Amino acid sequence: MGDVPDDDPFSAVLVDHADFVDKLTELEATLDEMMATRDASEENGIILDEAIRFFDDELLPFLVAEDETILPRLEAAIGRYGTLVNVVGYEHAEIRRGVEKFKDARRALGRQPSWSAIQEANRHGIFLVQFLWDHFRKERTSLYPTARQRLTASDLEVIRKRFAH
Repeated sequence: MGDVPDDDPFSAVLVDHADFVDKLTELEATLDEMMATRDASEENGIILDEAIRFFDDELLPFLVAEDETILPRLEAAIGRYGTLVNVVGYEHAEIRRGVEKFKDARRALGRQPSWSAIQEANRHGIFLVQFLWDHFRKERTSLYPTARQRLTASDLEVIRKRFAH
């Protein structure tokens, strides 16, 4: 992935992040269209449903893998409170809450397509898009470099294997 060697313990993670950003960009474009047209077309609904599938089948399991593999090892090395480990753990919980709010907004839009339902879906969807972009940046620029510096070679190998494609 660009300037990250294939044998880097986070190379597969960063490839996944890039894929996730592409999917979030599609969600953002759909939400923008809905806001501009004040309408939720059948095609928009398909994209919203695909975003929910992405959250459930790809993003949330990915966060669990980070919670189980990266964060405990880094916590053992640098501690939890007052560190990136606590920040990232909190953000994972916030992402999970945001996904549930987006799902609720999507269900409401499906039941009663209205301007207010479009606005609510947009509010929760755009929050997730922007929050996740910032979250991935924070992991890429701070969490993973810290892990590379502070974790043992065996810990980094466990991480590499967990996220390998």
